Amino acid sequence: ARQYDDDVAAVEAEVRSRDEYLAALSPLLQAASPAARSLPDARWVPASWLRSSLALLREAEVGPVPNGEIRCEHGKADPAKLGEMRLVSPAAWRRMVERFGGGPELDTAGCAVCVRAALRTRRTADRTAQLKEALGQALSSPPSEEEEAFLVPKAFRAKWAKWRNEGVADATGELRCKHGGWLVDGARCISAAAWSHTEALFPDSTPLPRESTSACAACSAERRSLLEGAKGNAALRAAQRQQLGRLLAEEELPAEVLSAGSPLYLLDAAWVQEWRRFLLAKTQTQLHPGPPSSAGLRCEAHGCVEVRPGHTHARWRPSRGASAAERAVSERLATRCCLATAAEVEVLCGALAAGAPPEELELVSLTAGGGGPPPPRP
Repeated sequence: ARQYDDDVAAVEAEVRSRDEYLAALSPLLQAASPAARSLPDARWVPASWLRSSLALLREAEVGPVPNGEIRCEHGKADPAKLGEMRLVSPAAWRRMVERFGGGPELDTAGCAVCVRAALRTRRTADRTAQLKEALGQALSSPPSEEEEAFLVPKAFRAKWAKWRNEGVADATGELRCKHGGWLVDGARCISAAAWSHTEALFPDSTPLPRESTSACAACSAERRSLLEGAKGNAALRAAQRQQLGRLLAEEELPAEVLSAGSPLYLLDAAWVQEWRRFLLAKTQTQLHPGPPSSAGLRCEAHGCVEVRPGHTHARWRPSRGASAAERAVSERLATRCCLATAAEVEVLCGALAAGAPPEELELVSLTAGGGGPPPPRP
């Protein structure tokens, strides 16, 4: 019972204290509210805290005046948070601090530094918006052949707004080649008016007048070489698709070839896959894999062939008398290589500019150094 009485007394004391606080504060707030901004010595407080201080019962629930939340880095009232704070009279401020504590005091002067910075930001934003609108209009009218014009990337018209939002400062950067020259072939022309707006929005851009900007000589030479190589590759693909249809279709050698005793070569399956991609590519960007290779079939430590020649073809793989483990190893090793005839290897080598004969490529042979294959099973 005593504890209950003590709790009731504490609550009643809190109520009386709040009522006294509100009775003293309300007139001060009402008197100051119509013309609070005209009071030279008024004080700012957070609006959310002010509502709490007038509504909550216990001081612990309200807490001290958190003016640090509305103070800028210069120690003044932050103009950017004007909607989050309220002015109170000096008398009301003193009453609040006496009851709750907190601070610091923030007068009506605010922060002149922050105000000037906000004005500069606003003017810059307005200027940028005007430039964007002007650039968009200027880009809608391409220059004539007689007008002064400047080069920009082909994607500039579609992407300049995105580049600006991402902070890109150089609108011509995509035209710079690896040699330090300019990729004129990848450019489009814009009018002088559009270029003036572009320079303002992208200050690091390089002026590239249409009449006086030349393409990079090194890039032009590389381009010509690629075009010539593409024409040669097209002819090479057509010839090899016709002459090496079996290798391209991944068909196994016929039985009569296996039993004829003619030379056979083991090609690295990885190289053969790259060669097939080259022949089947729909574009000219796929490069030829180079000379035929057996490199992936030799161990790195000793340079010896890891694949047993007798297990490289379905007709030669062990069946009767071989364990499951031996058959599994044979199947796995067979996927690493591809059998080719001497005629097929000569076609592969002859297609290269340096046409090296098979013996100079260190290919694995099944008749010379690789051990001949066992006879085909009946």
